[in-house]
Amino acid sequence: MPDIIQDDARIFEEVETLARSLFRLFEFREIRTPVVESTEVFTRSIGEGTDIVEKEMYTFLDRGGKNISLRPEGTASVMRAYIEHGWANTGDITKLFYIGSMFRGERPQKGRLREFHQIGAEIIGGKGPYLDAEIISVFEALLKKFGVTDYKILINSLGCAADRDNYKNILKEFLLKNKLELCEDCARRVDTNVLRVLDCKRETCRDIVKNAPSILASLCEICLKDFNTLKTLLSRAGSPFKEEPRIVRGLDYYTGVIFEVIHPGLGSQDALGAGGRYDNLSEQMSGPKTGATGFALGIERLLLILNRDNMPKNNQGVLVAGLDESSVEEAFILTQKLRGMGITADMEYSSRSLKGALRKANREGRNSVVLIGENELKAGKFLLKNMKTSTQELVTFEELAGKL
Repeated sequence: MPDIIQDDARIFEEVETLARSLFRLFEFREIRTPVVESTEVFTRSIGEGTDIVEKEMYTFLDRGGKNISLRPEGTASVMRAYIEHGWANTGDITKLFYIGSMFRGERPQKGRLREFHQIGAEIIGGKGPYLDAEIISVFEALLKKFGVTDYKILINSLGCAADRDNYKNILKEFLLKNKLELCEDCARRVDTNVLRVLDCKRETCRDIVKNAPSILASLCEICLKDFNTLKTLLSRAGSPFKEEPRIVRGLDYYTGVIFEVIHPGLGSQDALGAGGRYDNLSEQMSGPKTGATGFALGIERLLLILNRDNMPKNNQGVLVAGLDESSVEEAFILTQKLRGMGITADMEYSSRSLKGALRKANREGRNSVVLIGENELKAGKFLLKNMKTSTQELVTFEELAGKL
């Protein structure tokens, strides 16, 4: 769980700012849910047989003896809030987004941390291929906003309940023939949660499921029609998508259309984010039956592929420096005046030398420095130095404000 500092903190801030502006364009509203929830929120939604619940959640007893957990993902908490606040009673489609920390006890590696950050979006209260296309279009728009290219969208459909039950029997029959070659977890899941085998990351299991029957062959007429409509919409939008019948997602609440967004810059673990439909989640959490779809994008994963040079740069502002004891008070007052005018400014507190002030300005990447010494005090002016061009000029306060 590393600190986020300096340039990384700046990039995080810019990513969050850009994301919020884009969500406003799509008319999504922000929601902020608690970091700590009742463990039941996640066991009932994510699924007790998933790796997240079995191996990765941070769960403990509070002082009252209640099981609580750090949230491992955002969708379950959003749905809990949707139910508790009675938003289903409006009959409207609810569009929400969140940005925040999630926690999983994974083995830390590049781009995968025990505390990580996600940008997520949910559309609750409707279903159908047009909303599936909408949620994918939001994900794509985010990537374009961040200047990300070369991504690919992998899509699949888990169909309706009858489709999944039919496919589970077909898949189980196939896997039983190869059960001895499966890892210990997958051998157990053949009998307890067979779709999870498709999500295993072990090479031996991946090699086996490559030859497994496709779930798309088990789709009913309605689910197949919806899936084909989605493909048509994505094609017309120019989205770079590909059918991938092996993706199932690592969370039990998914139904219908699911997708992953991958990027070659992330290596073998190339998932940038993912999402899909979860039409049964509200009922699983004792809410009303309602359609829903959403996605989550990992910010740490995103930072691995961002071209930081293309990200907006924070204005470092002007540095104001008093070059002797008699000038410090004037430097302090000037700094306050500039801030009062909406100009980003800081004061050099630790040095009284020209060299020290310029060295600090260079180190911090500032464009301008205002220097005040004995001569400037007598003239009632300020020395404005441009750090990019190395030019300088004496200016009045009115001129200074105009040039900054």
